[in-house]
Amino acid sequence: MSSSFLGASAQSLFKVNHGPYLQEVTRDGATIVFTTSQKAFSWIELKEHGAVETEAVKHFSSKDGLKEAWNTFNAVRVEDLKPGTSYDYRVVSKEMRSFEPYKVVFGDSLATEWHTFSTVNPKKQGGTFFITSDMHFDAVKLEKLLHAAAYQTCDAFFYVGDMTSYIAEPEAPFTSFIDTSVKLFASSIPFEVVRGNHETRGNLARTYSSYFPKRDGKIYGSYLLGDVMIVMLDSGEDKAENHWVYAGLTDYDAYRTEQAEWLKKLVKTEAYKKAKYRIVLSHFPMVMGQEWKDEHAWYGWEDAIRKFLPVLNKAKVDLMVSGHTHRFFFHERNADGNAFPVLEQGADSAVRLELHDGKIWSKVVDVDGKVLLEMNIS
Repeated sequence: MSSSFLGASAQSLFKVNHGPYLQEVTRDGATIVFTTSQKAFSWIELKEHGAVETEAVKHFSSKDGLKEAWNTFNAVRVEDLKPGTSYDYRVVSKEMRSFEPYKVVFGDSLATEWHTFSTVNPKKQGGTFFITSDMHFDAVKLEKLLHAAAYQTCDAFFYVGDMTSYIAEPEAPFTSFIDTSVKLFASSIPFEVVRGNHETRGNLARTYSSYFPKRDGKIYGSYLLGDVMIVMLDSGEDKAENHWVYAGLTDYDAYRTEQAEWLKKLVKTEAYKKAKYRIVLSHFPMVMGQEWKDEHAWYGWEDAIRKFLPVLNKAKVDLMVSGHTHRFFFHERNADGNAFPVLEQGADSAVRLELHDGKIWSKVVDVDGKVLLEMNIS
């Protein structure tokens, strides 16, 4: 990501220091997220791909009649776009050196290079997806896995939890995986995030979802990408609510019940029923190996299985991809009460899914590019 300065001195430090990255790209909209190094007034300029710059339209983030300003974190939602259409956008920002009631002093201005993205094409068939999890702050490993899975040919990217180990610094999500994603693809192709149990920890854990803004304000959700339905579940913490490590500050039992009720409604929708492929992403696999069962320590994980699995078993799920266990393991259908296959893709590997002609081809690779699994799941 580079930026050009408009009237700024060569010594200026004012810049876009994280992003831009895309979130919640739909058939008619997209959210563009970025931060500036100093407090500023920022916006997005957007035009159809290939149009001249004079046709670009400014888009601001506004609330209650006021444009967002005197901030460093920005999430600008652009709507009323055309389905399956490519757009060019750039970030424009004016540094704010003072913001008094009747006097605003602006500093340097900047404009990033133009980036291109496409809205979801409702007629698209299948696709190629990258999925990984459990990086635990290791951005170098993430980059190796992206290359090993040939990320340049992927249509969508999903991180299935524990990309960090806790959130105690505002920079943690950026340095752990967002900056790497921006470096390789995220200014043009969105990534979506499932929260892991470790991202519920730390004194800034309650800010985590703000890095990945959604119009409904939820972390869990569903996305229809052409004829592919992606269901993303937020499975919460893995131990009981009264475990000492949570200090009495969690409420995941009720949260998982809320999601289960949402899930029951989702699987009855026409969009879900008509989808050709149905992929579920969850940090916890909906199958628990005997070694974990014998420990009798994973109430939260068991609660997720108890509440989500009965719904999913009736929903004609094609595949679940999960993390959490830090191992690569494939559970066949009906291995332990699961009516659909479950892939634990591991902490040192990633999966590339290719969905074409009604078939799901799965390829799991490690950081060195070694293929751990290559099979047709259908």
